[in-house]
Amino acid sequence: MKRNHSIDTFRGLAIIGMVFFTVTRRLSNNLPNILRHNEWASIHLGDFILPMFIFASGLSLAYFLDKKKEQPSKKTIRDVFERFLKLAIVGISFSIFSAYGFLEMDEVMLSAILFLACVGISKIDWRIIPAIIFIICFSYFALIHCNLDTIFIGHYLGGFPAALYYFPIMLVGLYIGKGILSDGLWCIRNQILIFVIFIFFIFFSIFIPFNKMTATPPFILLSIMLSFAIFSTIDFILNSDIFFRRLEYIGKKPLRYWLMMYLFFLIPLWFYIKLLNISSTLDIQWYFSILISLILIIILWRLSYLIDYVNISK
Repeated sequence: MKRNHSIDTFRGLAIIGMVFFTVTRRLSNNLPNILRHNEWASIHLGDFILPMFIFASGLSLAYFLDKKKEQPSKKTIRDVFERFLKLAIVGISFSIFSAYGFLEMDEVMLSAILFLACVGISKIDWRIIPAIIFIICFSYFALIHCNLDTIFIGHYLGGFPAALYYFPIMLVGLYIGKGILSDGLWCIRNQILIFVIFIFFIFFSIFIPFNKMTATPPFILLSIMLSFAIFSTIDFILNSDIFFRRLEYIGKKPLRYWLMMYLFFLIPLWFYIKLLNISSTLDIQWYFSILISLILIIILWRLSYLIDYVNISK
């Protein structure tokens, strides 16, 4: 089974977007609206970057599981839990820096939870997926009716309860990936899944507002459709430009890229802010924050190559 270059490229684009928006948000208080994200009761372009990464993780999970199906089940279970523990340990270790509180849920911990949940139901028939997604989204009405949607308030990404509502993103990504493996990207089952998601999106948009920080169904469903559209575009134009091959390289090592961002920049920045006893965000002009973010992305990319070079030399 050949590695899917489109998935790695798409995931590379998502991790670059996550680094860019995370860094700019930590550096500047006066970002223009198009660069803002993670704000309550609002929606911005940057809010769709994390869902893109989750969708890409679902796509790659299909290949991960397909590769494991020939090996003994015990080894597969061990590999799954090793991968989950690696993600969970990173999420817990960095939570005070990434999620603004120890043991709070950040992007890595969210990925770990969704990964384990998707593996758990990865063998069910794809026709059941729309029912699962509808039930999850419909349960949001119960939260609103009982005034329980406040459970998301005060937690980064909405906290652990929000993981349930992010779950459809990785789940659809997984089953789109399964469709690619069996019959190609535009197979009938993939088209049906996306069409059903569109119908759900129209229905829930009538009753529930868009909000990333409380993971509302309209936001989640729109994220799935946008992620599929971007992935389909990348799949169509791949190999046309060297830029996409560089994105593919980054997409093969997303956790490394995320770790380096914190180890070499955000954690030192956190200590610097604490030392000066200032607000949690540096108050520099937004255009300088963009420049710093772009330079950092290039530096991290070259550092990743250097790490590979050292490993090969050994």
